[in-house]
Parts: sequence; structure tokens; C-alpha cells
Amino acid sequence: MAIRKTAAKKKALPAAKAATIAPGLHAGTIELRSDQTYGVRLLDGAVVPAMLDEDVDPTLAEECLRRGRRVIVAAEGRGVVILGALQTERPLSRERDGTLAISAKRIRLKAEQALVLESGDAALRLAPEGVVKLEGDKMVVDVGGLVRFLSARVEFP
Repeated sequence: MAIRKTAAKKKALPAAKAATIAPGLHAGTIELRSDQTYGVRLLDGAVVPAMLDEDVDPTLAEECLRRGRRVIVAAEGRGVVILGALQTERPLSRERDGTLAISAKRIRLKAEQALVLESGDAALRLAPEGVVKLEGDKMVVDVGGLVRFLSARVEFP
């Protein structure tokens, strides 16, 4: 007599087509992800499986999952679909004159390979090895107080 081993099945989300919600837009929070299906908890507490709409960037859904940001879902013929994230803070946007203004208590920019700020022929380049390079035709240092250079070696050509 052969003995069959039964593997414990992982509890997975049902297919997104199996979920039904009332017509219209619904707010919810993504709680988990399984392959291409997301578990979305609606405001009434119900959890429904949903797929991303083809216009939604998957990294946006991942950010919503990590940060607990609200998403908007709706029923379509193929099931429940995540249409996007609910905007709850002011986005970065350009002013009419083309200026991008950022205002915050602290601003942190992080780049894995390099961070470059450019304006015309001038540039500030930061490399991950710790190299900082200022490039341009002219440099003006306008300081009302002390200027201090701390270095093991300073070279001036």
C-alpha cells in the first residue's frame, strides 16, 4: 500500500474575478500581495482581492502597501481593479514659470550611483565613493564669517 504525502497548501488570495463590490469607486488599503493579486481592505472592513489597472505603476502599489496609503478600487468586468492611490498631500509640481519649489524642514536626496545638480555649465556631482566635484567656469564664495577647510591634504594648482 503506497503512502501519499499531502503538501500543506499556502493560503492564497482568491482570483480577483471572484470578488464583487458595489458599483462605483471605493477606498481601501492594500494589506498583502500574492503574485499579481492584492488584498485590499475596504473602509467597511471587507477584504477583496484586486488586480492593478494596466495604467497603475506596480511600484506605486508597493509603496501603498508599505506605507498604508489609501487606494481607490472599482469593479470591472474582469473583477476588482486598483485604479490608483488617493492623493493626501501636495505633490511636487512645477510653477507656471517652470520653477520647481520644494519646501520642507529637511530634504534628503539619495542616489545609489551618483547625484548630479546641474544648471547651465555648472554642476555639483556627488559620487558614492565620497567624491564631491564642483564644476564651472567661475566660483564665488560669499561668506560673512569663518571659512574652514578640514582635510589631511589641500592642493591648489
